[in-house]
Amino acid sequence: MNKSLSIMFLSAVLVWVSGCKEPIIDEGILPFSEPATVDADGGNWRTIVLPSAAAINVPQPDAVTSDAYKSEFAQVRNGVARLEPEKITAINYWAVGGVKRWNQIARLLVAKYNVESGNPQEATNSPVSAPFAARLYAALSVAQYDAMVVAWRAKYQYNRPSLLDQGVTTRLPIANVPSYPSEDAAIAEVSCQMLAYFFPNETAWLKTKATEHKQSRIWNGANVPSDIKGGEDLGAAVTAKVIDRVKNDRFSVANDPNNTWTNVLAKAPYDVKWSSLFIPARTPVAPLAGNVKTWLDSTAVRKSLISVPPATTSATFQNDLSEVRTIASARTREQSRIAGKWDDGVGTYTIPGHWNLIAEEYIQQYRQNELRAARTYALVNRALQDGGTACWAAKYTYFVPRPSQIDPMIRTATIIPNTPAYPSEQATFASAATAVLLYLFPDEATELNAQVTEATQAELYSGTAYRFANEEGSRLGTAVGKLAVESAKGDGAK
Repeated sequence: MNKSLSIMFLSAVLVWVSGCKEPIIDEGILPFSEPATVDADGGNWRTIVLPSAAAINVPQPDAVTSDAYKSEFAQVRNGVARLEPEKITAINYWAVGGVKRWNQIARLLVAKYNVESGNPQEATNSPVSAPFAARLYAALSVAQYDAMVVAWRAKYQYNRPSLLDQGVTTRLPIANVPSYPSEDAAIAEVSCQMLAYFFPNETAWLKTKATEHKQSRIWNGANVPSDIKGGEDLGAAVTAKVIDRVKNDRFSVANDPNNTWTNVLAKAPYDVKWSSLFIPARTPVAPLAGNVKTWLDSTAVRKSLISVPPATTSATFQNDLSEVRTIASARTREQSRIAGKWDDGVGTYTIPGHWNLIAEEYIQQYRQNELRAARTYALVNRALQDGGTACWAAKYTYFVPRPSQIDPMIRTATIIPNTPAYPSEQATFASAATAVLLYLFPDEATELNAQVTEATQAELYSGTAYRFANEEGSRLGTAVGKLAVESAKGDGAK
């Protein structure tokens, strides 16, 4: 795996959030490689929000023998030979994969708005939280995936030949698939509209990026304008369907504006109840996020819910509290490293974003085409959001206090999350994502298992969660991840 991707991405985030007024994306030029497969049957894969790819009408394009096509083809072919430096830069940037690039942009926006306290002047949906971010990543990747299935169906239905097969020498290699509709234009339109929905103050900048993405395909000699228009139109149609779904997923009340969580807290079946350790005390993070509509089967997700946590007077609780206390009093350098590595708090792309970065590295390594990359993100992110939803439902059922609430002498290595301790969100997210990634990339089991082991212990090492909370979070995340895997097994992809 190319570990330099992580370094480049983190550097970009740090540059951005350190004070730049406008987003600055500079991940460097990622290694370019042609996709390993074309997946000609991809138009038959099962969609997620759409009933099928046929639900979106993609009109038949002009024949390549038509005067209209001949004219735009000649302009593209001639234009490839004379490119200004800024156009070459755009080609290089987007050619590594539009799905990957827009996921990076999403993570950068999450990091930008992941602030300590909300400011209505900064963003409608600020502050960003892990549940908010998981929902954003899931909605974005689902829209990208459904759009790609629609695009692949139309590509092989109309079979307009690629420009490569018509003798165009592109500046960078491209996937040799039918050119209409443009998959990149569909990705650009879907991603721009979805991210503008979540971050309306970034709309103008996002439109600029989307225009550059679409034009880069013409400049590279990969598409003619009518290919771009076809992808753009289908992308807009798919986005409308996904946004309709998102508007009705119950997340609008996740932050509990009426503070109904206090009534639940009073009735919580736990002997010592959680309280905010922030000074002054704050409303907990997204107390109603456990009620959000799931992407996977809701009944199956709810069956994954955890058992009653051990009471503070039990031997299990006291032993685990003692372990936290012991680690905190003599934390090793390795434990501190792990706690810091997985502490995706304020100013970062959040825990779900961390796992999107890990997924990106495998997508790059295995040279996945745009359709397959979108499928990978959609599977990982649905598991992440649904795992988070189940985790939050449990957190705000039991309201288990953080270790340093029970023992104020415990020194934490990271900021204490403003949520109840049980189950561990870090363990839940990590296990949900890993279950999917192990299915998709079985040859990477050694590395993935090492990463999930670290991630599930991170909150214990930081002094913010108990071992029993990590174990239950791991079990919960794995169960939800396996639901995503079962979904993947029946979606038609080989």
